[in-house]
Amino acid sequence: MKRALRASVCAVSIMFACAAHAAPLANANTAFACTPLKENPTVSQTSDILPAHPKRIVVLEFLFAEALLSLDITPAGMVDTAYYPSWIGYGVERMQSVPDVGTRQEPSLEAIAALKPDLIIGVGFRHAPIFAALKSIAPTVLFQFSPDMKPDGVQATQLEWARRIFDTIGCMTGRTAQAQAVERQLDEGLARDAKRLADAGRAHTDFALLQELGLPDRYWAYTGNSMAGGVAKQLGVTLWPSKATREGTTYLTSEDFLTRPQTSVLLTSATGPEVKLEAKLDSPVWRFVPARREGRVTLVERNVWGFGGPMSALRLSHAMTEGLLSLPAAR
Repeated sequence: MKRALRASVCAVSIMFACAAHAAPLANANTAFACTPLKENPTVSQTSDILPAHPKRIVVLEFLFAEALLSLDITPAGMVDTAYYPSWIGYGVERMQSVPDVGTRQEPSLEAIAALKPDLIIGVGFRHAPIFAALKSIAPTVLFQFSPDMKPDGVQATQLEWARRIFDTIGCMTGRTAQAQAVERQLDEGLARDAKRLADAGRAHTDFALLQELGLPDRYWAYTGNSMAGGVAKQLGVTLWPSKATREGTTYLTSEDFLTRPQTSVLLTSATGPEVKLEAKLDSPVWRFVPARREGRVTLVERNVWGFGGPMSALRLSHAMTEGLLSLPAAR
């Protein structure tokens, strides 16, 4: 009896502290291998003991809400619930009744405690200062939102990092089979989109993905180590600028494209369809940009979230593929 009990406790302990993909991040298709959280580079802080099968999970970042929903778990609470439909949108019908627990920057400890969660998931760069308070409410795991910058310049993309976080959450919730199914769905979708681009002769297309900021002629551009950069690599196209940055973004203006005659532009709008592309590019500089003059600038779906998980990556892949296929090839 004691031997059976000891074996049972050991099995539960593996569930308590688990992670995924002991192999290098670069191989996104590696089989699951749940290992201690403290050995997982995506985890910045964790409670010593976690529930084996948490049911009531409060999430403090959109990425984690998306992950739970794709694993068929509805969060018990979430921050910034009003913004989730437009910024992520996945599983939004199931999020309508999820209680709000403050903002991503300032979660409400009182609101979280009132929900009596058995697990809280947050992100280190925001929630490390309140980690002690969070874990006094319930077992807590904080993830590192993006990989460290490496001196040798070999940088994991946010896509690879987000997939590892997602796989880890699959281990933490005892849903590795569901997580593997989601990973397969993503891989198959990326492969289909890559084939569409290759069949159209658009492999290796050079493009930039810009995000409007509401500032005159100033944009976020997703870099080679971003989620978009990881998706572009899988699609066989070339995202510019390729140089990695800590956040996976950099600032650009239309002037930066004057010397990039081969670079097409996908522009993620901050407004609705009532504002047309022509109005957005009506500036003294845009009219001289080669991509603008040749009709190689287009709007992509509004607020395609570039910092999500597998479902966001799949949506981003489709948006990038549709956008590039809608444009003429560079001369």
